Amino acid sequence: MTAIGALMSGLIDYAGLFPPASLDMMSAVRRYREYLTHEDRWILGKFVVPAARLKEFSAAFNEVCCGEREPMWRLSVLLSGDRASDEEAMEGLTRGAVAIDSVEIKAPSATQADRLLHDWRAGPASYVEFAPAEAMAALPLLARLAARAKVRLGGVTAEAIPSPEVVAEFLAACARAKLAFKATAGLHHAVRGMYPLTYEPQSARAMMYGFVNVFLAAVLAYRGEDARALTGTLEERKASAFVFGEDNVRWHGFDAGVDEIETARREFAISYGSCSFSEPVEEANGHGWL
Repeated sequence: MTAIGALMSGLIDYAGLFPPASLDMMSAVRRYREYLTHEDRWILGKFVVPAARLKEFSAAFNEVCCGEREPMWRLSVLLSGDRASDEEAMEGLTRGAVAIDSVEIKAPSATQADRLLHDWRAGPASYVEFAPAEAMAALPLLARLAARAKVRLGGVTAEAIPSPEVVAEFLAACARAKLAFKATAGLHHAVRGMYPLTYEPQSARAMMYGFVNVFLAAVLAYRGEDARALTGTLEERKASAFVFGEDNVRWHGFDAGVDEIETARREFAISYGSCSFSEPVEEANGHGWL
């Protein structure tokens, strides 16, 4: 295992159903199946789908898939908050070739998160996304519920992108609480820079995070480095600042080996959702890292 291999293994949960890609179900299912057979499939994580669309997913899956030798499809299901309808949708899911690995929910408050997660504690891994003002206060609750945190790093407007200071604070707080997290939105690119917010020809541009920045900052947070180290890593815009070797990666005077990266990814910085799988992989290739 190389350093880039440790950083990117199973990193990208495919969220092609969501903006800015917003694919129809059949197109998203076909693409995920294609990625499962791609040479870079080791980078691919779960297929992200709302509970309310699981019936639609099953129909597309049954049409497209799958041979006996094809890998299991692992899903991350976005809960609606309606327990009865979510459970009914998940019970009706195609079994055998599909497994629900995690559930995700957006909660406006810690109180609502407690209620919504109550019946999921013994099930798949649970990720909870809070509004930025609620996130820090909610981490102890998530730890008590054995749940995980979810942070939104972008969207289709510049206002949806949190500052490096806020992201650094989130990472450090999760590390102190020994709370695993996943990220979502805004991580189509390898390294921080000015990029279009959507796929529209005249899309506005904004300063967006790179997945290398975010997940190496997470490695530092898990190590216990200070906010300055995390913020500096999040703000780096030069790909050449990250030097990936066989056994380690070096940047800003820091060094992280394969074992440390693997541990941080397994126990802390789990994955991120992206509506594109090809863009981040192509950019990593373009920088000569893969």
